This record gives sequence, C-alpha cells and structure tokens, in this order.
Amino acid sequence: MRFWFSVSTLIFSLAFTIYGLQTLSLHDINGRPGSGYFPLLIGLGLVIATAINVYKDYHQRLLAEETLQDESVNQRYVKDTFTIAACIALLIFGLNILGAIISMIVFCMAFLAYFNRGKTLQNLVYSLIFPASVFMLFDVWLQAGLPAGLLGTFY
Repeated sequence: MRFWFSVSTLIFSLAFTIYGLQTLSLHDINGRPGSGYFPLLIGLGLVIATAINVYKDYHQRLLAEETLQDESVNQRYVKDTFTIAACIALLIFGLNILGAIISMIVFCMAFLAYFNRGKTLQNLVYSLIFPASVFMLFDVWLQAGLPAGLLGTFY
C-alpha cells in the first residue's frame, strides 16, 4: 500500500509540474522571472522527493518478507485515511463559503482533535497560529489573496 501511495504521489507531482509549465510563463513581458518560477521549483522538488521515495519503497518492498498484518491495524489505517480525506474535502468546500482563515482553523481543529487527542490547549493554539501565519504569508506579504468568505467585510 505504501509503495502505491508513493507512486500515486509521484504521478500527481509530475502532473502538477507539467500543468504549471504549460499554463504559467517563466518570464514576463519584460524578460523578468514570471509567475511560473515558484510552481516550477515546487514541482521539481516534489518530483525529486517522490521519485526517491518510490525508489526506496520499491527496494524495501522487494527486501521485506511477506507478513500477515492484523486486521484491526488495517481497519485503523482505513479509518485514518477516510478521516484525512473528509477533513481535506471540508477544507476545500469551505474555502469560498467560510473563507480561508475560518476554514483553516476548522480544518486544523478537526484534524488535531482526531490525531492529537487529549492535547486540547496545544491543538487550539496550533489551530489559531498556523492559519494566522498562512494568512500573513499569502495575503499580507505575498499579496496573493485568499478567499474572504464570511470575513469579507472585515478585511
């Protein structure tokens, strides 16, 4: 399962890089670096990292002996995978309705409530600091703009 996840991540990394190269230009009208450099660097980094991961997972798979896993462990992984997918889907669908900040706070709180049980204060602090940092980076410093949603009238 791990090997196939690594392969699918490599495929998505390649698709991201190719899509970025085809839709964004590396140079603007004046010959300066354009909007395509950042996705190109991220895409190439992803392709290299995921290719190394696929290579390592493939060799680990060849060397590992076939062992039977406990069914309860498999069920736990399935439940975790669906929880992650549900949290990400809620984040994506909530971005335009609730706005980026509120959606990220809800995402972080839901994700950490499931995966970091018992550390409520730590989860709450992280759920507030991380979205605030993302907002400062993208909306203030890079001026990229994030979906405003419900908070559109305040900022």
